[in-house]
Amino acid sequence: MGETVQQFEVCFLDSGREPQCPPDPQFPSGRDVAISTAEPACTAQLPYPAPRCGAMVAVCRICGVRVAVTVAGRVDDPRTVRIPCRVAGSA
Repeated sequence: MGETVQQFEVCFLDSGREPQCPPDPQFPSGRDVAISTAEPACTAQLPYPAPRCGAMVAVCRICGVRVAVTVAGRVDDPRTVRIPCRVAGSA
């Protein structure tokens, strides 16, 4: 039986600040961020909601693409991020 490898490493960069503004009511269950609208792309799951203001950094263990999205520790935080695939696009 093969082992499962998590494709993305995600870490939280804490700014040390608490949110000051109310969340956007259009996103009561978080939002999905698309850094890439092209194909191929992958989607990374982010810890949701964030503990407070800062950034979530997602790194693909397969192709090395690294992206960051800002978070605020609110219900309208990003819960996923769509990332361009460097491996499939390099062939």
